[in-house]
Amino acid sequence: MAKRTQIDELFVVRALAIIGVLVVHSTSSIVFQLDQSSSFWSTYNFMNTFFKIGTTTFIFLSAFVLFYNYYTRPVTRKLITNFYKRRLLYILIPYIVFSAVYFYLVAYLNGTLTSPASMIPDLLALLATGNAYTHLYFVFISVQFFLMFPLFLWAFKRWPVLAKNIFWIGILLQWIFVFYNNMSLRNTTPGNLSIWYASYYFLGAWLGMYYDRFAAYFKVKRSELFSKKAFFWFPLWGLWLAGVIGHVGIYYLERTQGAIFDSKLYSLVWNMHTLPTALILLQLSYWIYAVWPRWSVNTLIHLGVVSFGVYISHPLVLLFYRMTEVPGNPVLYHAWVFGGFLSALIIPWIIVGLVMRWIPGGWVLFGTGPKRIPYKKSGEPSYNENSVRRHA
Repeated sequence: MAKRTQIDELFVVRALAIIGVLVVHSTSSIVFQLDQSSSFWSTYNFMNTFFKIGTTTFIFLSAFVLFYNYYTRPVTRKLITNFYKRRLLYILIPYIVFSAVYFYLVAYLNGTLTSPASMIPDLLALLATGNAYTHLYFVFISVQFFLMFPLFLWAFKRWPVLAKNIFWIGILLQWIFVFYNNMSLRNTTPGNLSIWYASYYFLGAWLGMYYDRFAAYFKVKRSELFSKKAFFWFPLWGLWLAGVIGHVGIYYLERTQGAIFDSKLYSLVWNMHTLPTALILLQLSYWIYAVWPRWSVNTLIHLGVVSFGVYISHPLVLLFYRMTEVPGNPVLYHAWVFGGFLSALIIPWIIVGLVMRWIPGGWVLFGTGPKRIPYKKSGEPSYNENSVRRHA
């Protein structure tokens, strides 16, 4: 069967997800450094918690794109070989390169740098656990999923009933692990294991396999606000709102009043908030693509194209930015915080975009994008799905 058509709106979702990541990382230290008596502290706390939707959305998208592109194709040795080749070249190699960069740079800044060769065993240990720098766990868990992907693909094609129910199975597996970790394993960094995100991976897999059946539900127009499609979303939006309130609230109470909650409650409100967000962002991307001006849509599409490179490199910008003097004046302080976000967004965006466009072999650093960026054309109909073929 031929490859399925590329969904251009996914690049908008990627853009929204990377913005979420940058908001969290640019405010991560502020919620602990800023005096809670400041009228802006609650805003920073809200932003730092609410925008913890980026990495989980990327996880959802990773599975969605894989199963959307591969499920309708026969599983052959060539297909699997090409799959692993692309992931090795465009994801694993940049992960190794940037892990080494962060590892040696941090050692240099901390005054612990010795002979680079003598530090290789320590680097290899961090590579094997995704701990070379705080944000690299995302690539590490992605590699875990990639290793299992051919088996999942074969099983879902072999037993369609399994494919149809995989979302609920994913939730069950994730929460079995949550309880097991809480009561027995007591792993303090469960986020480095892909099973911790099973609901996100399998929601993406399920929707990717059956997307043609549900695509129309992501395109609710104004004239359809009271249609069957619109009412499909009401329970989801309700769950999402409850998750947002619970997620933001629990961190507010912990940080302001020292409240202590069971770790399973943190996992629950986080899951209730971020899992529906993946679907809501997909719906929002269709609206943005259809309604927003062409220049703004194309700007988001380009950010989505370079999002992996921005994700993997932006902590370098934040690391050096935070070496600058923190202003004492409140107005200048908040401008400094916002400047950190803008720097982490714009500097990597420009660098990654230029490298991907003009430097052969730039994929070693930042991975690769589509062969042609699927910009929205002037006069293009709303909710277009068939503009550019997806290059898997």
